[in-house]
Amino acid sequence: MKTINNIPFTEEKLNDCSKEELLSLCKLLMENNKKMSTQLDYLTQQIALSNHRRFGSSSEKDQSPEGCEQISLCFNEAEATADSSAAEPQYEDVVPKPFKRKKQKGKRETDLADFPVVRIEHKLSAEECVCHCGKALKVITEEKTSYLRFVPAHFEREEHVVSVYGCEDSSCGNILRAKKDPSLLRGSIATPSIVAAIMNGKYVNSVPLARHESEFQRYGVNLSRQTMANWMIRCSEEYLSLLYDEMKTHLLSCNTLHADETRVQVLHEENRKATSESWMWIYRSGELCDVPPVILFNYQTTRGGYHPKEFLSGYSGNLTTDGYQAYRSLPEDVVISGCMAHARRKYDECLKSVPQEGRKGTTADEALKRIALLYKIEALLKDKSTEKRYEERLKQSKPILDAYFEWLKSMTGTIDSGSMIGKAINYSLNQQDYLERYLLDGSISIDNSAAERSIRIFATGRKNWEFCNTPNGAKASAIIYSITESAKANGLKPYEYIVHILETIPKHYTGTSKDFLQDLLPWSDKLPENCKSQKKNS
Repeated sequence: MKTINNIPFTEEKLNDCSKEELLSLCKLLMENNKKMSTQLDYLTQQIALSNHRRFGSSSEKDQSPEGCEQISLCFNEAEATADSSAAEPQYEDVVPKPFKRKKQKGKRETDLADFPVVRIEHKLSAEECVCHCGKALKVITEEKTSYLRFVPAHFEREEHVVSVYGCEDSSCGNILRAKKDPSLLRGSIATPSIVAAIMNGKYVNSVPLARHESEFQRYGVNLSRQTMANWMIRCSEEYLSLLYDEMKTHLLSCNTLHADETRVQVLHEENRKATSESWMWIYRSGELCDVPPVILFNYQTTRGGYHPKEFLSGYSGNLTTDGYQAYRSLPEDVVISGCMAHARRKYDECLKSVPQEGRKGTTADEALKRIALLYKIEALLKDKSTEKRYEERLKQSKPILDAYFEWLKSMTGTIDSGSMIGKAINYSLNQQDYLERYLLDGSISIDNSAAERSIRIFATGRKNWEFCNTPNGAKASAIIYSITESAKANGLKPYEYIVHILETIPKHYTGTSKDFLQDLLPWSDKLPENCKSQKKNS
């Protein structure tokens, strides 16, 4: 039995149909035929488009990720002195091959091997290629000299032309548009490359947006800092925050973490004065863990202990921090270890408070020597396995650490607790339980220097832009710093990495599945080669 629009009919039934029923059936057949024709036209055009993409020429070129780095948001004009004292590279003098013994390729040649080469030939004219004997001169060898040329940044207009197709039969009315990747930001001229360049300049190179604005004007582009700030915030909220959440999941799965915090001023916070202090918290994976490094920044309005408790909710493992009491209120599942660098720093400050000739043999000098032994052991154990490091610490470090604290306790009551050396001694004694805990696990660092190094880039940028304008800007800054610092720690080029992220997420994210984000994490082996640098920064 045949059906039309799910209505069954037979030839016998047609013979019994009235005129009205036949007209109705004819109308259904015409509508059904129209739908099928529309579908056929659509599929035919899709096949033609597919063949064109496969075999035809295309005016659109593939754009591989060209960079990724930090984003920028509002801010002050404070300038930082640029260090332009880098020495100019010198290239090896080239000796004609017939007169030079073949040698191994040098480091300079290796470093420049991947750069594009522009060959500039220097030849004699036809008139000059005549020997004094009257015969022609010929090339017997070539002398090559390399120089390094810089190609300044420039802007290009990216024009997308979407072809709209219509059926040859005007009565059909079918219209079909060629596919086009979604734009980065709806209603904006921003592209991944320009957004990544601004992020890289602001958050990697610590260049304020005001200086970006001036530089762009010199290239003939009037792009205001407000527009750039809006781009950074929108890209952070719509795209980078997705990757941030995936990185946080990875962070909380690490056995050992570091944490630290630093001040940041945000001008327009609700119910707060512009001079109020806010805080940028940082959490990163342990240096000695056998996991890819991840570094996350987290903006908060206060320095309250409930912030790390909320951020680390559900975490179970080790956490290395300084002596700030807020971390001590974390659940028992989090084992807090102290920072020997802070203890050492206080003795160093004691030495700096006395003349050079009076430092040797002092209590501070002796304390530093004892602590130096602990660090020397750590240097020797740096490349050992977690288990081996744990065993050697108990064998080598524990006796030194026990003797150190016994020595400090022997001076209790004999040194003024209000003096610098008294405060240094009391700091170590008060933190003894935490300073000894790195002996419990080979993945725990002796200090919190990893977190301090990671937060340094933020402190450097803060000197230039001084403050954030809004909480949204501060939150975006935290996300972008997280992306760029984690990228550097994993040996990526921040600019290329951000470009890759901003090109990929808009194409794949539909609001539901986020599985593709795993391939975008800074330690993913599926990242393009051009995102990768030659060394990692931790």
